[in-house]
Parts: sequence; structure tokens; C-alpha cells
Amino acid sequence: MTKKKLDILYEDKFIIVINKPSGLLTISTNKEKERTLFHYVYEYLKQKNKNNKVFIVHRLDKDTSGIVVFAKDERTKFYLQENWNDFKRGYVAVVEGKVKNKKGVLK
Repeated sequence: MTKKKLDILYEDKFIIVINKPSGLLTISTNKEKERTLFHYVYEYLKQKNKNNKVFIVHRLDKDTSGIVVFAKDERTKFYLQENWNDFKRGYVAVVEGKVKNKKGVLK
């Protein structure tokens, strides 16, 4: 993935919402600093305006694909994080083969 290929689902003055592919870190680790979604979004926003900032609202695991929300200012980040547990979240999985139970919880 390059910053040119960001799958931007929504963007306004306060947030940018990205569809993260599996296999990509959301944020940096000790071993990887640049090949992360955060870094690509940061570079994308800096190209638009060198004064732009980006703040992570939440993250997804490397092997998980899905929607990641970034804030463009600290106030929006804190607002979204403060209310994060008020939103219903879930995972959808694609499985191969026959599943015994139609419902369940994985831990």
C-alpha cells in the first residue's frame, strides 16, 4: 500500500475514515515505523497542508481489515475516544466449511 492508494471512506474538517487492509499495522512498533496506516495517513494529510496533524482514535490488529477513524485535531480525538464505548462494534468473519453453531462467542 502506498499513500496514494489509501482507501478513504470519508473525510471532512475533523476526521478521516480509512478502510484498512489486513496485513498492515495501524500504528508503529519498535520494528516498523513507516509501513503503517498511521504513517500513510500522516503523509497524505501533510501533502495537503504541511500544518495538518493526525491523531489515532482507535486501532485494529495487523491481520484484521476494517474501518479505522483518525482525528485531525486533539479535541476531536478526545471527544471520539471519550464516547467510543457508546458505539456498537463487532467483527464479521468469512469462514470456509460447515459451521456447527449459527451463533457464539470467540475468546
